Amino acid sequence: MRLQIIFVGGGEKMECVLNMKDIYKSFGNVEVLQGVNFSVKKGEVRGLLGANGAGKSTLIKIIGGVYPQTRGEIILNGKSSAFKNPNDAKSKGISIIYQELSLIPTLTVIENIFLGRELTNGNNFLDKKAMQEEYKKICDKFQFDIEPNIIVSKLSIAKQQMVEIMKAVSANSDIIIMDEPTTSLTNNEKESLFKIIKKLKSINKTIIYISHILEEIFMICDSASIMRNGTMVGTYDIKDLTKEKVAEMMTGKRRDKIIEIKDYSFAKYEEEPILEVRDVNIRNVIKNISFKVYRGEVVGLAGLIGSRRTEIINVIYGLEKGDSGEIILNGKHINITSPKVAIKNKIGLIPEDRKNLGLISNQEIYKNSTAINIDKMKTNGFLDKRKEIEFSKKCIKQLDIKANSATQKVNQLSGGNQQKVVVSKWIGMDLDLIIYDEPTKGIDIEAKEDIFKTIKDFSQKGVGIVFISSDLEEVIRVSDRILVVSDGTIIATIKNENITVQDLMKRILNV
Repeated sequence: MRLQIIFVGGGEKMECVLNMKDIYKSFGNVEVLQGVNFSVKKGEVRGLLGANGAGKSTLIKIIGGVYPQTRGEIILNGKSSAFKNPNDAKSKGISIIYQELSLIPTLTVIENIFLGRELTNGNNFLDKKAMQEEYKKICDKFQFDIEPNIIVSKLSIAKQQMVEIMKAVSANSDIIIMDEPTTSLTNNEKESLFKIIKKLKSINKTIIYISHILEEIFMICDSASIMRNGTMVGTYDIKDLTKEKVAEMMTGKRRDKIIEIKDYSFAKYEEEPILEVRDVNIRNVIKNISFKVYRGEVVGLAGLIGSRRTEIINVIYGLEKGDSGEIILNGKHINITSPKVAIKNKIGLIPEDRKNLGLISNQEIYKNSTAINIDKMKTNGFLDKRKEIEFSKKCIKQLDIKANSATQKVNQLSGGNQQKVVVSKWIGMDLDLIIYDEPTKGIDIEAKEDIFKTIKDFSQKGVGIVFISSDLEEVIRVSDRILVVSDGTIIATIKNENITVQDLMKRILNV
């Protein structure tokens, strides 16, 4: 059933810890939120869903005091509230754990947790003993097991995320917003996170949970609010939703079925392989890596986070140097010493870290789209801006990039549209091989489909593809063959015929 917000007299029932009424937000002439109503109750786990660019990030930044609303009212614990800044929102019991973590890497765990609200004794000196005791209480209550005096930069991403949660819990936040919290977690780490969420719910904390992974929403949320194009489509009990219904409401398009199996193959196994990797080693990192990729074939690399999948493709792209072994492209031995050499040999890469490795985020879309194709954008030896913009416009249309124009700055786009800009760099290139490393990380259903379509297009043109994803359903969805990677070694090669996620996970776990 669809949830209704009930008002009595001039105020709201106190079951709602947060009520946002008729919220608008504009940046210049662009209206990002249009009359959004959003309410959550104490002890509720609420999913917040929407395509990239739907307004989710803007909404939570208003809740967290990053942006003021243009107009509308926020009621917190029954009182009309306005947040001057993030610290003000935190002081009123609201914490946000962003996808890009906000810890200070050079400080210890305990220093990060009490940063800005350090405990002091009567002489105004730091009370380290009190902070240690408070830290121990949190660890005991939530079964955290992280050394308090370790420098944060030495922790895994999963552990750093747990520190962010501890920080929110120790601040006694009533509302904790989690933005794509599982994108860098293993299955075991996800289970630990879900247990913590259940514990938080049991002590009446409210969780707003943003994720593009619908299985997680159905697993842990009580309800879900769905946004589209800056408006709130509605809020629903989780039991009344299906994947297809969510996808339809998020995109405004009907999908009778979400495609889950590979429905095409252009692999040319009768020809010589486009790529052959023979016995490549990096001491203590990858061991005796050998595999082939054929023209038009999609080869998936499946394994747990930390299995060294990315290190394998880094050797192919020249980001890391192998200690031994051979790389053969189109029958010729090549020595790939840098990405520049890889590109010269018609190898492309869509990196996992699009923000730092895939984009110049403070530059325009057209400058990013043409960054690798720059020689084709010249007229009489000089860079031709008109050519750059025309090429970028074609990419925007082909990839359905949601942007105002080709001259819009990339950092103004949603994550899914930024990822499409990364892909657009390779659209005009004459490639033999392209590597997709976690290409759907943190992007919505519709953007994923657009990325999958580019894989099909490249494959149909005869380009060999290596595809890495922590989402095993995605690996099965796009791959002709799957290489199972564990601890820097390929432990199995599987033809993608009627394979299930359970089958693949058993091979990964070697059970």
